[in-house]
Amino acid sequence: MKGFNWKFVLKVAGIILIIESLFLFISSGVSFYFERNWVNDLLLSACFTFVVGFIVLLFGGIRKKFHLIGKKESFFSVALSWLLFALFGSLPFFLSGHFNSFSDAFFESTSGITTTGASVLNNIDNLPKGLLFWRSLLQWLGGMGIIVFTLALLPLIGNSSSQLFDAESSGLTHDKFRPRVTQMAKRLWGIYLLLTISVILLLAIGPMNWYDAFCHGFSTISTGGFSTKQISIAYWDSNYIQGVIMVFMLLGSINFVLLYFLVKGQFKRFFQDEELRWFFGIILFSIFIISLGLIFENNLPIVVAIRDASFQTISLFTTTGYATVDYTTTWEPPLLVLLLFLMVVCGCAGSTSGGLKTVRAVVLVKDALVEFKRLVHPRAIIPVRLNGNALPFGVVQRLLAFVFLYIAIILISWFILCIMGLTIDEALSASVSAISNVGPGFGSIGPMNSYAEIPTLAKWYLSFLMIVGRLEIFTVLILFTPGFWKQ
Repeated sequence: MKGFNWKFVLKVAGIILIIESLFLFISSGVSFYFERNWVNDLLLSACFTFVVGFIVLLFGGIRKKFHLIGKKESFFSVALSWLLFALFGSLPFFLSGHFNSFSDAFFESTSGITTTGASVLNNIDNLPKGLLFWRSLLQWLGGMGIIVFTLALLPLIGNSSSQLFDAESSGLTHDKFRPRVTQMAKRLWGIYLLLTISVILLLAIGPMNWYDAFCHGFSTISTGGFSTKQISIAYWDSNYIQGVIMVFMLLGSINFVLLYFLVKGQFKRFFQDEELRWFFGIILFSIFIISLGLIFENNLPIVVAIRDASFQTISLFTTTGYATVDYTTTWEPPLLVLLLFLMVVCGCAGSTSGGLKTVRAVVLVKDALVEFKRLVHPRAIIPVRLNGNALPFGVVQRLLAFVFLYIAIILISWFILCIMGLTIDEALSASVSAISNVGPGFGSIGPMNSYAEIPTLAKWYLSFLMIVGRLEIFTVLILFTPGFWKQ
């Protein structure tokens, strides 16, 4: 494409691969500690990824800084970086021999880096510890965003930081910090690291050993959901473990800018945020309804019903996907419909969670209510307000376009997956789960099962959906528009 700065794209891709190789080296060290193999699949993958990344970086220019980078380069660089991260992240899975095919390995890696948590594994307890550590580490890296991590770590991209930040972190209401995007990326990752250390320490105090605490700490704060056990958090049967994980799943799905304000002591800005109030309101309402259903329909004791309802509501609404019960086989259909709704809406903008985001749902409801007023008073100018501020018409218009695409993708994917052989409930839940980065679905892909038996083509399609959902649709789909590639 004429005028397209390919060197910038190559430089970003090279940096991303080198960073990935460093974490692969760390995982290979964990593998050596537990398995005592000097040469392991993680080490070979790390060396190969580093070499490829260094060669790509040489073509992009190691010391060259770019000052006039457009949105095309930014969108393409971000989408390519996530694809490459998933591709090279799948190498140790494939080389290990614990996955039936490269398709399975790529699905697992994509699910990890996008913090989806869907798995094709049916024997997680028997996998090498180094490999399981890499699974969880993938989710931790993808939680805050690999581009944001790069901006925080390396000032090598020049003045194009804000373009890349926006392309990867395209939430509706995340504040703009230009020209200090790099400094803000460092602060956000600082908070992320602090929360990670906190959850690991708290889990290690309980019945988890240090290894499981690290792995679950990574996948909890990233709202990813990968576990080191086949039956997930139910393995420990601990109220303490469930309580700690619930708290940090919630923290991971709150806008990290708000958490930064909280750390800075700006409590008013934190507690007065409208999206946050709706977020907790939806959670409390859902827990209440599900608890009633479990008490009266499943005859569970009140304490058990509230505990199960709280954990599964928070797990799915934050798009983490942990499970303590097999709700797909034991809960009544109306409760499953409510869970599906939670899987669509999900957490806050600017958090590690996926989904439509609470703020978009709030603005959508408000715009519908305002439309009634406009019909009654056609000459009145009645804006949609959020946190007391009138939203520009362009913002609301883009939100409506996003919601339309989001729902359209779910419906189209539902149809496509049915053609590929999934049942109606499996296809619908898989579509929602992939685009929202939740993980488990219904039926044979429920929380206590896996995606191992779905067709290979469906795995590749769901992998694509995971990346589309993680990058908030526009960043990926714009690459498929004819206008993007025109001068």
